[in-house]
Amino acid sequence: PVERCSLYSRMKPKNVEGTTRSRCSLIQATVGISVLVLVGVVVCICLKSLQDFDCKAPTIETPERDIASGSDVRFQGPFEPSLPGIMAGRSRPKIVFATEPNWTPYTFVDSTTGLSVGMAPDIAKGMGELCNLDVVITQTKWTECWVDQKVGRGLLNGDFHACMTYTYSKGARDRYMDFSHAFLLDNKPAGILVRLNEDGTPEIDGTHNLEGKKVVHVNGWGPPKDGLGFVVNNCTGERFTGYTMVPSSTENPNDDALSKLLDGTADAMWVYVDQSEHYKNAGCIAGNPNKTSSFPDWDCAKWAGFGTKFAYIQTGLHSHAYNGTTLAVSKKGSGLNEIVNPCLERYMRTKEYYEVCAKYGRAKDCYPNPDFPEEYFTTTSSVWDIKTSNLPTRCQDGYCPCPL
Repeated sequence: PVERCSLYSRMKPKNVEGTTRSRCSLIQATVGISVLVLVGVVVCICLKSLQDFDCKAPTIETPERDIASGSDVRFQGPFEPSLPGIMAGRSRPKIVFATEPNWTPYTFVDSTTGLSVGMAPDIAKGMGELCNLDVVITQTKWTECWVDQKVGRGLLNGDFHACMTYTYSKGARDRYMDFSHAFLLDNKPAGILVRLNEDGTPEIDGTHNLEGKKVVHVNGWGPPKDGLGFVVNNCTGERFTGYTMVPSSTENPNDDALSKLLDGTADAMWVYVDQSEHYKNAGCIAGNPNKTSSFPDWDCAKWAGFGTKFAYIQTGLHSHAYNGTTLAVSKKGSGLNEIVNPCLERYMRTKEYYEVCAKYGRAKDCYPNPDFPEEYFTTTSSVWDIKTSNLPTRCQDGYCPCPL
């Protein structure tokens, strides 16, 4: 009516001006009042609805347990860092740990169950039971955790929360990743392997600073590539300089690194000192107490040359790391350690921690608590912990002392 009235008033004859104006004013007033009433009704309905509506996202209050003390508290979620495609913990944190089960006794495949087992999974699950955590162990490749001096794709993309059994190393690893507390002492000294001559002497002796030499490193494993720059030659007291690092392949990297050493592609190999003894014996010699239930995926025949074809010229190199073997490494800033660390501390004070350490023959490498026998409070060094300058061994044993 307002539109028609407005149109008519513009077309109206002059002699009906007064009548038309009165009629249009009445229509306009009526419409205006109706609109105001309608707006008022809508506002009242909205205000009433707002009184009964909470705009905040709904929350689920769930009684939980304080990780550090075990007392009942109310969790202020989220429980754990989110992962794509993984349902989050509904009433307690859910932590997905990943490992490649080929490092006896820390992690390997049980031939009966087909599952990843070992010292690290046992500790993670025991910790979960103690602290009311939902612990999941999944399989991956080590290169999905760390490769080519950067975070692996699996850890970076959130396929899992953390990778297990990594040494807390200096350098690039510490810049990219967060390390949990260690469950083992700093028991992973690095060393340098070289070829042996036919007379059993090393092609490069312990006094060499590696200048001009090619050094192969085990890609995706520790000690990391840049770790060699943090250690000191135990025979001379000087740093190694002027060398070139050569990466192994990411498929069977330990075997490939040793192959590069033996075929002359590299002059030396940067590797953990216990690796050769472990790969020569564990899982390869029938009746060995460290033999796993699953056959190893490394070349036993190749590693059998330890002490005859190759040997260490440097042992006991600890300064590449800050701490020992950790339970979890996660992306920098993940916040996972806020859950893992206090719980791991509690677990390592239990009798079960000692039992797991003893079960896998690593009690001497664990942090002793009152449940450990007295003998484990006295520090004893393995041959690979001893500095080259103090070695009582010969090259034929796999560990060359400093030349006289």
